[in-house]
Amino acid sequence: MSHLGITPRENLLLALKHKEPFWLPCPIFDSSVSTVYHGLAERRDNDKDDWGVSWELKDPRSDSFPVRHPLSNPDEVDDYILPSPDAPKILDEAKRTSSKVDLKRVVCAGDNGWGLFERAWLLVGMPRLFMWFYRYPDAVNRLVRRIAEVKIRLTQRLIDEVDVDMITYGDDWGMEDKPLMSPEQWRTFIKPCQSELYAVAKERGTVVFQHSDGRVEDLVSDLAEIGVDILNIQRECNSWSNIIRDYGKRVTMWGGVSARTLDIGTSWEVSKEIEECSRLGRFGGLVLAPGHSLKYPKKKIEIMRRTWKEKGMYKIGRSKKKWRH
Repeated sequence: MSHLGITPRENLLLALKHKEPFWLPCPIFDSSVSTVYHGLAERRDNDKDDWGVSWELKDPRSDSFPVRHPLSNPDEVDDYILPSPDAPKILDEAKRTSSKVDLKRVVCAGDNGWGLFERAWLLVGMPRLFMWFYRYPDAVNRLVRRIAEVKIRLTQRLIDEVDVDMITYGDDWGMEDKPLMSPEQWRTFIKPCQSELYAVAKERGTVVFQHSDGRVEDLVSDLAEIGVDILNIQRECNSWSNIIRDYGKRVTMWGGVSARTLDIGTSWEVSKEIEECSRLGRFGGLVLAPGHSLKYPKKKIEIMRRTWKEKGMYKIGRSKKKWRH
């Protein structure tokens, strides 16, 4: 994009600052983001991850599933051995990858891995964790605190040692029509440590990205309050127009193209969603992407790319749509 006088990184940062971008940022097409990963194994195909959770790959078309949760007694919470975020070589691959990133052209993101709620239920089992919410709330708080200590240290190291621009957090808090837990439970068990995860990044001048599946619209005010910069939440479950109306100057929306539409929707439906995102992101505050990182039909991705080039080139004349990655 050098012939336009602006790089994909600069264009993305314009959108994150809620300023008018030259084009609708779309990392899968404009290569504006490169993501690096720490070395703690958060899942494995047919083995234990580094947290002691056993996984099994039951269908090669899908990811592995947890089949054994190591914590069954709240009395075990304090003594259970968690992985060390300072383990040797844990950032070696992230450093190798980031050394190849041209930070004049690309934003470097560091992936923090599975979130506080996800890791807690993976260790305990989801039905048991929800039972503990009521019977052993102190044990839940202690468990989440211990997980957060690992995650906070990973964020510190990714920023201080790898020099990432953005930290990406992921934690699925929602079902299709409502949160998995009540907002009050989320505020009790998750929000305090989630706030610390954000703070450790914000105090270093690093952008905070949060992913969640499901309907989490009721949590957006809390997430904005504790400092989230980017929300990657599903349009099919949440009212993006309402969120943009209420928080559009504080929070950038990331995604906008339904995984369901890309998987089983029509070509017209794919184009329609990209057109809507192009309109919503005209003056910044939106980054176009699939709602979830899955494998999609090549035909749908090509339709997405064509519609993006047709509708999302705001300050680029139609005769100048020649891309240089």
